[in-house]
Amino acid sequence: MKYLFLLFITLPVWAQFNGMYSGTGAAVYHSGNRYECTEIYLRLETSASFFKLREGGYYCGFLKASFDAFKLTIKDGKLFHQNQLLGSITDEVIDYQIFDPEDGSTYYLNLRNENNQIHYVEKWHDGEKMALTVKGILKSL
Repeated sequence: MKYLFLLFITLPVWAQFNGMYSGTGAAVYHSGNRYECTEIYLRLETSASFFKLREGGYYCGFLKASFDAFKLTIKDGKLFHQNQLLGSITDEVIDYQIFDPEDGSTYYLNLRNENNQIHYVEKWHDGEKMALTVKGILKSL
């Protein structure tokens, strides 16, 4: 019994961010224009040493996006790409931002696991203002 207890203690707490998730939401532009998202989807893989987005995207009116796969390294609850700190990961929240020096934009992503649902918030800042926000609630498939 004591070995079983130790096994649960050593499992990474962010293991709940594994699997395929799908849901709906809304996209809102800085102008106030709002579009319903008929699907927001993510396929995530997380271990003690990495967080990987295998695929993802959304369909929000005319706005369609698909994400390239990427992998971030986890060290002490922090997320890194090529030794650059991008964000953090806990048992309930994945939060990171990526700055693009070519156009001055910043991409923010926040995933919050609450009651076996992922609350998805994506924001795009164009260097001057928040240009786009996409929010949704995703369920495990």
